[in-house]
Amino acid sequence: MAAVTALRVLDTAPEDLFSLPAAVLAERLGGPALLRVSGIGEPLFISTLLHGNETSGWTALCRLLQRPPARMRPLIVFIGNPHAAAADVRHLPDQPDFNRIWRNAQEPYASLAAALLRQATAQPLFAAIDLHNNTGRNPHYSVVTSLDDAHLRLAYLFSDKAVHVEEPDTVLSRALQHHCPSIAVEVGPINDPHSDDLAEDLLRRAVAVAPLPEDHRNLILYRALARVHVADGASFTFDGSTARLQLTGGMEAVNFHAVPAHTEFGCSEALLGDVLQVLDPAHRDVTQRYFYQDGARICFREPVVPAMYTTDPEVVRQDCLCYLMTPVARP
Repeated sequence: MAAVTALRVLDTAPEDLFSLPAAVLAERLGGPALLRVSGIGEPLFISTLLHGNETSGWTALCRLLQRPPARMRPLIVFIGNPHAAAADVRHLPDQPDFNRIWRNAQEPYASLAAALLRQATAQPLFAAIDLHNNTGRNPHYSVVTSLDDAHLRLAYLFSDKAVHVEEPDTVLSRALQHHCPSIAVEVGPINDPHSDDLAEDLLRRAVAVAPLPEDHRNLILYRALARVHVADGASFTFDGSTARLQLTGGMEAVNFHAVPAHTEFGCSEALLGDVLQVLDPAHRDVTQRYFYQDGARICFREPVVPAMYTTDPEVVRQDCLCYLMTPVARP
């Protein structure tokens, strides 16, 4: 049966919904759903399961609403892709990435995005938080699409680390950035209880009837420079076995750490452009700016900070291998 894409809007959550695992939500809800939970003050918008296998946000939300605080903001909750959650995958083979449909999407996903944004922006919002698990070993951090003060204050509510991204420009947090402070958060690896705890802690602080932090001077801010992709059709491996591109799996351990120029990133007997493609925020090919070949060795041309480096082949194909970042000086 094809996955349902029409948005279901519920002013009252079905009984026992917040005791259910993510894997059965498609059966209960039928597809993407917007839920309203009453409270005090301006609503907090929460999105979860845009990637179906990233379940910490749903687990944290269930914990919050099973044991809610006495005073809590109203919630507008978007459950993005329960069909992918049922299959325990990022998205189904015939679906797009649900965090890439918020600008210039194809039908029927353009209609889904438009319906959700109409509902979400029909009233003032306190803030918007999109909950994700990390791909690869990374610290927990926020992703901001705006450097306005309110967005940075919201980011600091979660972590002392944040990444400013301009691309992809089709993410939900960017679609909401002009309506309210808006961030995505990467709470940690999938199936890690600590990731669930971090997500719950953030939600409990965000739903409190209180303003955002006034001071974010200690926020460590990075700017995403480029995304690194394995070229279409190029075989790759992280374990040294035979493939056109052999990648340094240990690179995952240096996510969010400065890597010097000339550090080896991988090796290939093929030409660099035949195995790797690096795109800047304007989608220009900047592979030669960041990498060079020394024989078969592929090395960084300049110092960079990798982030979101993953050794999950499916994520590499569906999204990217990693981002390259640089620290942003704070006043």
